[in-house]
Amino acid sequence: MKLIRRYWVAATILMMVAVHAAVIGYVRSRVARLVTLESTALEVGRFRFQPVADSSRVYQFELHAVVDPSRRHRGEQLINQRRMEILEDAEQLLRTVDLKWLDDPAQIHIREQLMKVVLKHLQEPLVQRVLITDWLELPVNAFDLSGNLAVK
Repeated sequence: MKLIRRYWVAATILMMVAVHAAVIGYVRSRVARLVTLESTALEVGRFRFQPVADSSRVYQFELHAVVDPSRRHRGEQLINQRRMEILEDAEQLLRTVDLKWLDDPAQIHIREQLMKVVLKHLQEPLVQRVLITDWLELPVNAFDLSGNLAVK
């Protein structure tokens, strides 16, 4: 009984340190697992185009393909192999796009058509959907003669 009275404070402090160390170890292991997760969204390419029907505007965006997580590496491999064909067909589509599609904030029609282009070239159902990011709509005079964005 004397032993318990004498060392109860030290035992409590040691117990608190042990619990604290266990919690920190658990949290760090969970964070380490999150860091190693790979994204299922693969970059297809960056597009800048001017529709034939409207030569006063230039549009720019990035296209990403969300692939089946279990077949991510196969999807990445096929997209890398066929990237130029996908880009060419997508650019041809974008130059002839219906101007009403460009006014749609959700970009439903453009995404549907770009999804068809990507699936046509992959020839495997690896892509679940396509994402459009960094959408810009700029007047033509925002670019200099070399096609770069003019800083004003």
